[in-house]
Amino acid sequence: MNPKILFFLLLVFLAACGERVVQAPKQNAEDQYAYFPLETGFYREYVVDSSIYDFASGGGTIVLQSRTWVRELVGDTLRDNTGALMYRIERFEKKEINAPWALAQINTAAIIDNKAVSVENNLRFLKMPFPMDRRSEWNGNIWLDADQEIEIAGERVRPFSNWRYEVDSIDIAAQIGAFAFDSLLVITEADDENLIERRLSIARYAKNVGLVQREQWIFDSQYCNQNPTPADCATKPWLLKAEKGYLLKQTLLDYKR
Repeated sequence: MNPKILFFLLLVFLAACGERVVQAPKQNAEDQYAYFPLETGFYREYVVDSSIYDFASGGGTIVLQSRTWVRELVGDTLRDNTGALMYRIERFEKKEINAPWALAQINTAAIIDNKAVSVENNLRFLKMPFPMDRRSEWNGNIWLDADQEIEIAGERVRPFSNWRYEVDSIDIAAQIGAFAFDSLLVITEADDENLIERRLSIARYAKNVGLVQREQWIFDSQYCNQNPTPADCATKPWLLKAEKGYLLKQTLLDYKR
């Protein structure tokens, strides 16, 4: 064989060997339904710690802290106005650990057309699209108005501005509270900030359990709008410069199928 041709073929062979080929993982949508289990009688219990930020009467900011115990029970099924099968999610709450549970709210949840859908406080969310992988992104607030306001401690806040859901990790082992899970899904629902707003929402789900932890920072501040602008405007932590909004952390305590 001509030495020049042999040399050329050798270069092609070496280039092919060094080339990294990444194939998309073969995902099974139904296998991932276990991250959003819906079975009548199944419940999860959480401790929810919240800090509410509000304007103090004498100036400055006041932080109101509270702890609530929550039980979410999957109840009976029903059909929505489109005929889709939904599950009632009965939310019970108590302010003392030894107090009796009191029904606080009834929400709904379903898996429809390979989408995990949840209706909470009459707000509809697209929690997960199936199948997912490490690169999955979607608009989980597709049915919401990003400018929608809610009232927190008497102040109006737009909590849903600049949300974008994305998978951070999937099928990983992790410790959440007292539980060690071998298959955990981490979804960042929002992670955005500017000089006057901070929006952070991270949800963690375990297979065959569902939501095991959620953390949200919904803060507004006019600290950087002072004249002159404070030197620490960009570096001052949001926990110190927030003027209204809330911080919430919800962690699994128990569950039963």
